[in-house]
Amino acid sequence: MKSDQDTAVQSPAAGVGLAGKTLRILLVEDHAPTRSAMGRLIRDAGADVVTARDGEEGLGYLLTQRFDVLLTDLRMPIMDGFELLQQCQKLPDSHRPGRIIAISGEYEAGVLRGQTVEFLAKPFDLNTLLTMLAGRPN
Repeated sequence: MKSDQDTAVQSPAAGVGLAGKTLRILLVEDHAPTRSAMGRLIRDAGADVVTARDGEEGLGYLLTQRFDVLLTDLRMPIMDGFELLQQCQKLPDSHRPGRIIAISGEYEAGVLRGQTVEFLAKPFDLNTLLTMLAGRPN
């Protein structure tokens, strides 16, 4: 994650949404300062954000709410992002997020080979994240 100075950048994806619709994003990240900063930055870009501390909490939200995008860290305690991704495949279509973006500072995109998941390595640029969030469904 970049410094606070990056929060003032002019983003090509400002007003994150699809055809005027505000995106609902589930952010699953175990590191509290990162979760808080990312949530704030994505909200400031115009999205509706729900945050979860780990995959188990995130799965609970996925079972009860509808999200356009799941943005999840891969390395977390209790239920990691890999298991959360597996559980997403078992969800009914009505609860499966339209897009999934995995983020990690420990893994590379190759660990997700064969899955319909986008990957963003930490540390990342805010504009890159916002552009990915505003992209097309997987």
